[in-house]
Amino acid sequence: MKGGKRIRNLGVYFGHYAISALWLGCSSEQGHIEQASHGHYHAAPHGGALAMLGDHLAQVELVAGPKPGEWSLYVLDGGAERFVRIEQNEISIAMDGQDFVFRAVANPATGETIGNTSQFSAAVEGLGKDDSFPVRIEEITVYRLSFENVEFDYPKGKH
Repeated sequence: MKGGKRIRNLGVYFGHYAISALWLGCSSEQGHIEQASHGHYHAAPHGGALAMLGDHLAQVELVAGPKPGEWSLYVLDGGAERFVRIEQNEISIAMDGQDFVFRAVANPATGETIGNTSQFSAAVEGLGKDDSFPVRIEEITVYRLSFENVEFDYPKGKH
């Protein structure tokens, strides 16, 4: 019976561990800020607007570049902490009613290539970092799941 009690104790221990892991889930301090009215918030790593894809499956971040007209879109994990590479070569995005094509960016430093990257860029004239406008991503596929007509507001984002 001694062995059975030990196994039962291990089961209780691992059960508590699993419940704790589920309870903490999306609560790492890095990249999250508790907000009384909205639950929690993921910090945008590049200071842009975040939009959630699915139920914390992934996020996209729309960022105005350092020069006028330069814009980037990053694909991130659900906690907005890690880059997620996708196979798309381009992403069609409507910004303030204007259609733009964001093209995949290769990065030799990270090994990202066209068709295996987390960064996309486009030239977007007439919209800047300090503007507010609606955004609609026509279609994006992350982890082999397709998301269509993803809408959010820049710079607010959508969680």
